[in-house]
Amino acid sequence: MSTEKSRGNLRNGRFDPQSYRRLLGPRYWLSWLSLLLLVILAYVPNRVRDLLALLLGSLLSLLPIPPRRIAYANLRCAFSDISPKECRRIYRRATSLVLSIMFSYAEPSVLPISWLKRRWIVHGKEHLERAISSGRPIIFVAPHCIAIDRCGLYLSYLGLPMCTMMHSQRNPVYDWFLNRQRQLGATVYERSAGLRAILRELKAGHHCFFLPDEDLGRGAAASSRFVPFFGIPKATVSSLPRLAKMGNALCIQFFSSYSFSSASFEIHFSEPFDPYPTDDLDADLLTMNGFIERELRRMPEQYMWFLRFYQTVPDDTYPDIYANRRLSFLRRSKSIDYAARRRPWAGDPRVSHPAPAGEGDDGKPGTAGQD
Repeated sequence: MSTEKSRGNLRNGRFDPQSYRRLLGPRYWLSWLSLLLLVILAYVPNRVRDLLALLLGSLLSLLPIPPRRIAYANLRCAFSDISPKECRRIYRRATSLVLSIMFSYAEPSVLPISWLKRRWIVHGKEHLERAISSGRPIIFVAPHCIAIDRCGLYLSYLGLPMCTMMHSQRNPVYDWFLNRQRQLGATVYERSAGLRAILRELKAGHHCFFLPDEDLGRGAAASSRFVPFFGIPKATVSSLPRLAKMGNALCIQFFSSYSFSSASFEIHFSEPFDPYPTDDLDADLLTMNGFIERELRRMPEQYMWFLRFYQTVPDDTYPDIYANRRLSFLRRSKSIDYAARRRPWAGDPRVSHPAPAGEGDDGKPGTAGQD
């Protein structure tokens, strides 16, 4: 008798490529139609799609929607000296990048691999080759860049045995579609499968694609600590050093970007984190954040600034920088002291005390957007 359990697009915590059979009813037809449009766009020349993305991005970035307000709050907090003009430029560029990459989502499903490989530019490949030659499993530390999905496929197309952990999308058709592409040469787990699933993969000699920079809210209190990110106390998931130690894995950063000038997806490998991990957990997490900061200072427009990276605050004396994300004609904006959010936190680094009043959208632990 089979003991497998199915839920959504999952089977025993793993992505099930056959789950589309449960998504063929009329309620999903519009979603399938939108995927058909993406398939058509995959055959449109890159430069034409990019031009369309730049034009639409310039217009959409003017809309006073929550993602724009969240991005502005993040940028003003992370870069204390940033001008309003530069804020607008980064958000406008990021919006265009989102559209360009969305227009190319179906390419891995319908275009030859030889075509896809021509659009990758790899920086720091010597670091990757040295890590592979060590014979140890590798944890690719991949921050939430806009081009992360497309660039992540590069590792599978190299023939590396990969695993990753993702958060399910709200739309099950899009969730199936994205995970079907991620699953090419890789095992995809849902976050609910837990880190033990990733540890088993590492001990089997497989490599891991790990997203470390989300603020998971107080629901992840047991695995988060307040560690500076751009000098701001941020609830940081503390799993990476433990996984590296228990799985005897090397850690290198995998930073994704897209270049409009070359119409190419660019991958930036860092040197391995060394020494890593150490006996100081907070120092290890600061090292991880430092690698991410270094690339973001060079290419800030490549990051998903519209996610609430600073949603969890150490205590009530720190402001909620996202208080104005849902304004209306009947609701006046609040004055936010961004300098106060940058104040160092000298208390207990563990994210383990009760949430301040008003934190979160509905009083529930945050999930910090998509993976």
